Amino acid sequence: MKKLLTIFFITSISFGLIMGLLFQELELGITVGFFFGLAMAVMIGIINKISMKSIGESGTSSVKQEKVIELTLPCKPVFELCKKAVLSIKGAKITYENEQEGIIRAKTAVNALTWGDTIVVNVEKINAENSKVHIQSKPAVPTTVVDYGKNLKNVKAISSYLMDTQKNITL
Repeated sequence: MKKLLTIFFITSISFGLIMGLLFQELELGITVGFFFGLAMAVMIGIINKISMKSIGESGTSSVKQEKVIELTLPCKPVFELCKKAVLSIKGAKITYENEQEGIIRAKTAVNALTWGDTIVVNVEKINAENSKVHIQSKPAVPTTVVDYGKNLKNVKAISSYLMDTQKNITL
């Protein structure tokens, strides 16, 4: 609800002021801005709700998504597996990787739903046979209010890839 109110106020005030200045009638601009902001908030809210429902989530959630999983594999194969998992996301490109630090950073391409996402995966050694993976995905543009579940989808795709692949690997 807070996101929709933010969208409403930002779009109604900015559009209303532009229209008011353009037609030199502030009252008309405010009225038009109010209805435009209302329409934008309703449309974006509905699209976001439908997108989140298709992913299997209800309601709205944060645009920054995180998940921590444990794998019963040593660090080195997990790091390589994480690179493959990140690259399995359509349009993702690894921008930085450091096996010693256990960090993989990637960006996704701009598409109809987003201006791109930033994905960070940290691989941590628990013991000789187990590793912990921290996955984070957030919009590349920090002012993003609604991402239509895109970052949640990224995190779920990476964690599913890792969990599914772990079952098929024998050391």
